[in-house]
Amino acid sequence: MSTRRILLKRGALAAFSAAVFNFVVLRPAAAMAMMSKKQAAYQDTPHSGEQCAACCMFIPGDPGHCTMIGGVISPHGWCKFWQAGPNDTCS
Repeated sequence: MSTRRILLKRGALAAFSAAVFNFVVLRPAAAMAMMSKKQAAYQDTPHSGEQCAACCMFIPGDPGHCTMIGGVISPHGWCKFWQAGPNDTCS
């Protein structure tokens, strides 16, 4: 078998392995990190001037999402984990 053919087969196997690893290992871990709105005491309205649009965990879009809470999140909502800061800057 030629060296080129061996390299192509190994490259295809490596790409397939990476895709399987991402789907089987990484995705469930990310899904497990999400909590329910109830667990986070989420509400669709601001709380003491704090709202999701100004939280570092808010992911803007239509609809909006959060890095911590599963489901659709209102930019005007709030939860007990609210942290001020630009999007995606929480530590």
